[in-house]
This record gives sequence, structure tokens and C-alpha cells, in this order.
Amino acid sequence: MVQSLIEQVQTFLDIEQVQTFLEQLGPVGWIVFIALYALLVTFYVPGSLLTLLGGVLFGPQLGVLVVLAGAFLGMAGNWFLTRWWLRPWAQRQLERNPRLQRLEQVLSRDEGWKLVALLRLSPLFPFVLINLVCALTRNLRFWAYMAASATILPGTILYVYSGDTGRQALTLEGGLEQSQLVLRVIGVAATFAVVWLVGRTASRVLRQQLNEPVNEPDA
Repeated sequence: MVQSLIEQVQTFLDIEQVQTFLEQLGPVGWIVFIALYALLVTFYVPGSLLTLLGGVLFGPQLGVLVVLAGAFLGMAGNWFLTRWWLRPWAQRQLERNPRLQRLEQVLSRDEGWKLVALLRLSPLFPFVLINLVCALTRNLRFWAYMAASATILPGTILYVYSGDTGRQALTLEGGLEQSQLVLRVIGVAATFAVVWLVGRTASRVLRQQLNEPVNEPDA
């Protein structure tokens, strides 16, 4: 799946030209990417493809940093956009989904921030829906919400490293690079396994909190 997404990106973008352009811009290129990422997240656009693209364009280390910066700025922007301007619309979305209503009720408890940390680890709810519900939860404080959202780090690392590994696989030349790539693929697979196990555990706890069957397959 990740390889397919990388190939789709290459279909629409000349990655080498984009990388050269960003290198010429220096830190300004990072800022442009962060601003684009934050804008999309603010307006409820999933950032999965951009997270992969961050790995493709910036490599693993810088890619993680720029993606996290964009994600957190986007979460902050979405929080205030939803609370101040889009509350009636967001409230209607919530009322149409009983499961999201139940989630909002659980988040309203005294330590709802702990549930936010689990939500960021679990695949039960999409990233943008978590943003919406958290912004509508009156008892949830902004800084507690942002701090708890730090648990997006494992998934971010997985996507960014997958993007960088996919780029290397598509531009592979030479036996030494191939051996290094095998090690990278093993590392990505191991990271995926850890993220999956942690997400599965978080999903089980969340279902208990939401009074849902814990043996239900993950969405």
C-alpha cells in the first residue's frame, strides 16, 4: 500500500525536481511544507499522504520534524476553528454519529486527556474525527489536548520512514544500497509491528471505555 502511494506521488510530482527546489529554498521550504500540512489538517483534510511525502522529500529525521510541526499547528488551528466558527456544523456531524457522541461523553470526564492519548494510538477513529470531537468537548483543555496528542509520534515515524524507504526502493541502484535498503525495510516492518501492537492494546482499552465489545475487529 505504501509503495503504491509513493508511486502515485511520483506520477504527479517529479520528486527530484521538488527536492532540488526545496533544497534551494532551505528553511523556507520547510516552512512552506509545514504551512500546507497545517492548513489541510485545520480544514479536516487527512494528512496521511502528506506524511508519506514528508519522508520522501525530507528524509527520515527532518521529515519527522516537519510533519510533527505541521500536524500540531493543524490540530491547534482546527481546535480554534471548530470552537469559534464551525461549532454548529461540527455539532451536526457529531449528532449524526452515536459512536462519536459516546466518545464525546467519555472525553468530558475529569481525565479526558488520557483518552486522547489512547485515541491517537488507536486506529478506531480517523485523525480528523478525533480533532472534531476533542474540539467540541467543553471539559477538555487545549494544552492538555495538545500534550496528549504527542502519542501521534510512533505513527508519524512509521509513515515518514515508509515514505523515505519507498523513495529509496524506487531509485535503487547498486548492490550496497540494496543491502542497506533490506535493513531499512526490516526496520520499517519492525516499527509497523510495534505500532500495530500498541494500537491494538489502545483500541481494547478504548472499547472498554466506550462499553463496546473488546473482541470486535479493528476498524
